[in-house]
Amino acid sequence: MSDIPLFPLNVVLMPGAPLPLHIFEDRYKQMIDECLEAESEFGMVLADEEGTRNVGCTAKIVELVERYDDGRMLILVEGEKRFKLNNVVSERKPYYVGEIEYIEEDEPKEDISALAAECVALLERVVEAATEGSVGIEIEPPYKNLSFAIAGRIEFEIEVRQQILELTSEKARLEKVKELLSEAAEKLEKDKAVREKSQTNGHLRSDWKPGG
Repeated sequence: MSDIPLFPLNVVLMPGAPLPLHIFEDRYKQMIDECLEAESEFGMVLADEEGTRNVGCTAKIVELVERYDDGRMLILVEGEKRFKLNNVVSERKPYYVGEIEYIEEDEPKEDISALAAECVALLERVVEAATEGSVGIEIEPPYKNLSFAIAGRIEFEIEVRQQILELTSEKARLEKVKELLSEAAEKLEKDKAVREKSQTNGHLRSDWKPGG
């Protein structure tokens, strides 16, 4: 069991994923200053109208981007380790402190490289259909934590992101990601086809003349 500063927010942080944060409350400005001084991490957990979830991810401060005169900060963090939140205490500090235990990853019992390759191919389809750009994620075998790399950057619904965070095996996470990417790819490709057809119908042929 470990104690860690806690930052409840309506966000799901994934291991290995970057996240910019604007820190403006006094208690969290103090928390970040203490983490910067100690070069330590803090924990992020999803908190919304449904309550505070009991699985979160530690955040490592990668960069203090900017500090304003009033003490507000822009920081860049990166997800590190998943944890289970066993208890929350607020008496020790102005901010929350979580009593946590780190979640151990289940060892893969079978080869998941084919499943990972399917997810990469689907991701490329989604990005191409949505932006006609590049994936923007360094993806190559052995695809370590590929599920987190994808879920940390694709805007899945927040509850879905939390579900992925809580799954304890990479195989289960990739199966979920594959399902989500398949649905997204099909929808985006249909939407793209409709747009292209609409644009084509909206332009006259250069040799077209009224009445002929």
